[in-house]
Amino acid sequence: MYFNNINLSMNRFINIIFSFLIAHTLSAQYTVSPSTIKWYDIDQAHELNKKAPRPILIDLYTNDCSWCEHMMKTTFANHGIANYINNNFYAVRFNAESTDTVEFQGRKYFNRKVGRKPTHDLASILLNGNLSYPSIVYFDRNGKKTIISGFKEPKDIEPTLAYIVENLSGYVSLSEYTANFMFTYPAAFEKDHSIFKIPREIKPDTLGIPNWIEPTKINIQNKKKRRPFIVFFYSNEYISSKVMEKTTFGNKKISELLNKNFRVVKFDARSQNTITFLGKQYSGTGKGKTHQLTNSMLQNNIQMPAVAFFDERGKPITKFNGYLNVKNLEKMLHFYNEKKYETISYNEYLKSLKTSNSGTNSSMN
Repeated sequence: MYFNNINLSMNRFINIIFSFLIAHTLSAQYTVSPSTIKWYDIDQAHELNKKAPRPILIDLYTNDCSWCEHMMKTTFANHGIANYINNNFYAVRFNAESTDTVEFQGRKYFNRKVGRKPTHDLASILLNGNLSYPSIVYFDRNGKKTIISGFKEPKDIEPTLAYIVENLSGYVSLSEYTANFMFTYPAAFEKDHSIFKIPREIKPDTLGIPNWIEPTKINIQNKKKRRPFIVFFYSNEYISSKVMEKTTFGNKKISELLNKNFRVVKFDARSQNTITFLGKQYSGTGKGKTHQLTNSMLQNNIQMPAVAFFDERGKPITKFNGYLNVKNLEKMLHFYNEKKYETISYNEYLKSLKTSNSGTNSSMN
């Protein structure tokens, strides 16, 4: 699995406010054998998050849930999964049938002890009333909640963990990203045939092959051969970089559009090589640090993956930080290839596309 080999140093998280206030006494972190995940009480997660922000993972379970126990012994006991969670999340275990009184976001929640297996009010709130165990509730660094219910094998939890850690909810849906992840790391998903069950509307086409070139190969002096070009900044530290390379740039339609109209550069944002780009020399800045070219082109706004657009003369047009799926990159490529940026903004271009599509739909009706 991918997480058994990944570099786990994810430490670039901006500050967020995630208010969890618990009435009971702060206790030490603990593990549940055979898993090595460091579990916290919610109040601990709150205090730690104020000092060093991270996403929050809450495992909701009950004492008599056999699948909850099985997930602890298998998925959470997986070495790669446990390390990834320990390095990137504050992991919380919450017994959905706990009798503790809990204060959350200014309100107190109780187990009202109604029925044969009474549920704690906080569990009902976290799961939006859909009580199913095991369930994992994630809060990303912006405080957005994602609920995943049911037993998950290690391969099935990997895409969601990466999606939350790399804060991708503003760029792509979890279902589409999961499909893209499966096509990027297909071995385990082919083994159980789950890759063949991806819905058609989100199934990626990865038959394209972009003509990647080194940044030193960009030549703007030859007026007959020069083209606009794109620099794709990636980092092996970010799983979404690999997924975007495979399923967005590797899309057949995208790669054909790129190869016909652009030069396409792929550059390791943390490279330590000294290179010449557009007549200027750039060097690495030390192991684990971003390259001078990365800092210059992205103007020190380092979020991976990233794409920078240049015209055929080497003049920077714009940059985009974050994950791009096929739909969004295709729009950008048409916008810059058709030089729409010379007369209108990208947002205006998007509005014109919506108006055009609306008019087409109306005429068809």
